[in-house]
Amino acid sequence: AEAVLVGVESRTSAPVRIVRGEDGASVSHPGLFPAGEGAGYAGGIMSAALDGMRVAGSIMKQLSAGG
Repeated sequence: AEAVLVGVESRTSAPVRIVRGEDGASVSHPGLFPAGEGAGYAGGIMSAALDGMRVAGSIMKQLSAGG
């Protein structure tokens, strides 16, 4: 299978980081899964994409466990 990842990259970073727990969810806002540059977990389009994939995996794991 082939895939092409296309996105816009900016040269800024978030001044804050939304803390997330071991399950990938926000520790202060249950059900919120912070990800990518705006949440403070990436520094560019590729790392944001990878972080998004990681968080998507966390969400799928939680849903399959009935959470």
